Amino acid sequence: MVELDGDALLVFVSDSHIGGDPGCDGFESPERLEALFGELTGREGRVELVLAGDFFDFLQIGGVPEGEDRASLTVRRPEYRGMFAALRRFRRGEGKRVIYLPGNHDAEVWWNPAIRRTLREEELVDEFAFSYLAEIEVGEGSRRIVYCEHGNQLDPANAVEDYGDRLDTPLGHHVVTDFTRRVAPLGEIPGGLDLSEIKMVYPLVAIPRWILSRYFYAALSRAALYLLLPLLLAYVAYRAAAYAIASPRGLGFLASYEALPRVHWLFAEMAGFAVVVAVIFGVAFWAFRRAARRTLRLAGGGRGGYDPAAASRERIRDILRGRASLPMSAFGEPERIDVFVSGHTHLPSLEVLQDGERRRVVANSGCFLRQLQPVAPLTREPPVFVSRFVLTHVRVFARDGRLRVELWEHPKPAAQRLGRLERLLAAGRLPPQPDPEAGPRVRAAAAV
Repeated sequence: MVELDGDALLVFVSDSHIGGDPGCDGFESPERLEALFGELTGREGRVELVLAGDFFDFLQIGGVPEGEDRASLTVRRPEYRGMFAALRRFRRGEGKRVIYLPGNHDAEVWWNPAIRRTLREEELVDEFAFSYLAEIEVGEGSRRIVYCEHGNQLDPANAVEDYGDRLDTPLGHHVVTDFTRRVAPLGEIPGGLDLSEIKMVYPLVAIPRWILSRYFYAALSRAALYLLLPLLLAYVAYRAAAYAIASPRGLGFLASYEALPRVHWLFAEMAGFAVVVAVIFGVAFWAFRRAARRTLRLAGGGRGGYDPAAASRERIRDILRGRASLPMSAFGEPERIDVFVSGHTHLPSLEVLQDGERRRVVANSGCFLRQLQPVAPLTREPPVFVSRFVLTHVRVFARDGRLRVELWEHPKPAAQRLGRLERLLAAGRLPPQPDPEAGPRVRAAAAV
């Protein structure tokens, strides 16, 4: 356990997923992390920067040239040089320290000593640890305990039994290496689906809905552009011509179809056929969605609506109440922990756990990624997936005799790649984009 004075600041950053082969790299915000490292460098006093898992994404990197490793390939990429230089300057500062914790996407740090050697030689990391445990002085004779681990051990599909065994690969490992890493470089394929975006869909169980949504709106847009619009224009031309012919005969607009009866019945048959096709398509869409939902429920062990983030929080509550042990630490008194920080779910949160007079804070550091998040359109289904940057971190420090926990966010607008039909159906429901000039701000806070 690290013992810290009351002027120390703890900063937890996770799930930036830096690195990857061409088309597989999902990290798009090095300038935001560089600014964060620069701000922490200029802060007086002790600062413990905890890279709380999945800081790198080694699963997205395939082959490695002779004499290199996945860390060296990533650190030396031109677009990241400024960011890593800022991290290096932070670590060299007085009272500044960088602690690297493992996640499920960078577990190679533990079974590959070449990566640890690279990160030390690059002067980026002070200490490698499975978890972080610190006791902070908050007042005269009063101390509080802060604990952090990545959180993948709370998720059965991504739990690693032995970080020293390169063959210990959970299900989530294979989803990335055998599926997303192979399809993402394909880019845009016929049908309006850009596979390079698949790594932005979170959680992974939402990928079938995303694929269905993209194909649905792409097909509907093409039908509207190349079929429906020409037919409407042709129908307008027909009614105008029919009215011009029928008007001298004393026929009104509604009865003008009698002037060109064959053309009228042609359009009537088209309309009837369109209704039949729409019904067939609707039934097929409903059946496919039902089958996809059933498959996902079965894959989740029969638990419909399984939420990894909610399941993780429930396990953390059990740990803090002494009903379970810490997955990544030998600390035998988890009920003494005042602040529990984790990541992994990519969903930033901060909540207070109140048990009688005992008050604890459970925080999730979120991620530093762009996400594709579903938004319900006017038709409710299928959802429209919109881009949104989720750039967050957690800070813990002592103030006025209490331990304060803050969830920070770094606003960044995200460009939307939506078709006209998607924009029309989701009008008024798209999340507002932040001001490009907005600076970091506190999103939520609590104290114990």
